[in-house]
Amino acid sequence: MSSNGRSKLALVAAGIGGTAVAGFGFAFGRDIYKKTKKNVELIALLLAAVICPFIGGRGLVRGHDRGIFGTIFLTVLASLLLIAAGLCAATLLMLGVLMLVTDGKLDSPFLLALLGAFVLTALLAGMGIVVGLVQRPKRLKAIAVGKFNERFLEENGFRETDGDDITHYDDSGQALRFLEAHQIV
Repeated sequence: MSSNGRSKLALVAAGIGGTAVAGFGFAFGRDIYKKTKKNVELIALLLAAVICPFIGGRGLVRGHDRGIFGTIFLTVLASLLLIAAGLCAATLLMLGVLMLVTDGKLDSPFLLALLGAFVLTALLAGMGIVVGLVQRPKRLKAIAVGKFNERFLEENGFRETDGDDITHYDDSGQALRFLEAHQIV
């Protein structure tokens, strides 16, 4: 028996058991990796069908600090393109599922897949819009506070530096250091 009360045989058994568990985990991970590697396009299509409409819907309404071109191109067009990409991905997924399930016995599987994809995309984009509307007031308040702070600094002659020790100079050239910030409630 060893000095801490455990036999050497128990320690060896624990080591072998740990190695067996680790080996099982590595083998399981390798199998998942092989299956994922074979289906990476399918996984990417599934993620695009779910994530793109949600992000597009959220981006439409969540509130941004952009000019007219940024609003047109980034907020509106990019969000609508994300929703359209999600619709295309969902249509391909639904069409594939319908072909597998019905063995090609449907007369118009594309229309049925398009209808299902449209419903799925509308639901996900709608969820994104709801999340964006919930986030909007806090984001707009943070944008307004940031603009107020910038205007205050400019009107009072403060200049920012890129340093860590001296972060600002006042209108008379006095070096200032920013110490702390508080969250907007």
